[in-house]
Amino acid sequence: MLVSPAIAWADVDDTHEVRPVVTTQGWQLGLVGYLQVDAILADKSSQDELDPATRAPLNKERIYIPRGQLRVEAHRGDVFSVIEYDGNTQNGAVGRVVGAWLGWQRGSLIRLRLGLLQLPFGAEVPARVQDKPFLEAPTVTRALFPGLYDGGAIANGAYGVARWAVGITNGAMSGDAQWKGVDPTHSYDFVGRVGADVAGPYHSRFVAGVSALSGTGLSPGTPPTKDRIVWVDDNLDGQIETSELRDVAGSPGTPSQTFHRNGLGADLAVHWCVCALGKGVAFAEVVAGNNLDRSIVFADPVEQGLRDIRELGWFVGAVQEITPYARVGVRYDRYEGDRDAAKQAGIDQVSTHQRYTTLGFLLTGMWHDARLTLAYDRNHNPLGLDVSGFPATRTNDRVTLRAQVAF
Repeated sequence: MLVSPAIAWADVDDTHEVRPVVTTQGWQLGLVGYLQVDAILADKSSQDELDPATRAPLNKERIYIPRGQLRVEAHRGDVFSVIEYDGNTQNGAVGRVVGAWLGWQRGSLIRLRLGLLQLPFGAEVPARVQDKPFLEAPTVTRALFPGLYDGGAIANGAYGVARWAVGITNGAMSGDAQWKGVDPTHSYDFVGRVGADVAGPYHSRFVAGVSALSGTGLSPGTPPTKDRIVWVDDNLDGQIETSELRDVAGSPGTPSQTFHRNGLGADLAVHWCVCALGKGVAFAEVVAGNNLDRSIVFADPVEQGLRDIRELGWFVGAVQEITPYARVGVRYDRYEGDRDAAKQAGIDQVSTHQRYTTLGFLLTGMWHDARLTLAYDRNHNPLGLDVSGFPATRTNDRVTLRAQVAF
């Protein structure tokens, strides 16, 4: 079955999808899971070398486990609980709880959850990873919502064609590059989405929505330092001389300071069914943010001289089944982590657009709950430098083969 991010978001009753395998003291327990194995066949940036700063291997052409997840559910009447445990070998073998929540649901009208949850922003962020046709999330999702999960409370539901979700969260995503999921401020982030899911003629379906987020971030400041003396061996004789001693003045440090961040997004998906082939979907999503990047171009407006850092990202794509046993897809995503970035060139300020783009193609074979996907991603990022030392776009193409089995 073809499941798009928009379909997965619209299914407000997805908690009750697991058939119970054990019943004890009135509780019904169920277990589902999936395993993904990736073989990166070619990566243009891969090197048989170590990073000079971190000493981490730079080789990316390898076989590894991007995700292996078990999900345990417990139900008793309208009350339920879920624990999601994930293991991977992306940076060594790691096992951890990625999601866990308690909840209460009354039909499709309302569902309340409290714990470690995926945020209800747009269609891509809250969709289940194992259902997504493309191997990884678009750049804008990985930048603004790294890790997808955050601690908080979320209510969502459906009434007729309307769909809604609101939540209050810590504001420290599980994949946050700086805080690693630990909330550094006492304030909370507010997030929500309203949309519609409308059935059309000839088995078509239209899903659309708008999302918003408002919250608070923290600039960590700098600790104070003491005066100190350093020795610079100017003549390289290995002997300390008075003229080679330097006095380095200490600094008072700067206090930590909070800042405001926000985001606004819109998403649209159009579904169809061509009887001779199968189901298909075309989708698009755009997100604009202020000081919201927490992974790729980390946003700290205090460090940038109290300048708000504006982000903009979007992606479009389509997936089409070719009989129940195969499907093809294409997606283009673009992300700009700092729309006002500039660099001093002599006496002039030169704009340096930090744009990340990816054009991806996939071909997937399907058999029951097993999938084999061949993906080609043509990536461009602004991290390169030209011969003059100015920022330049760098190409990083990748070919990946992924096997996935759900159970």
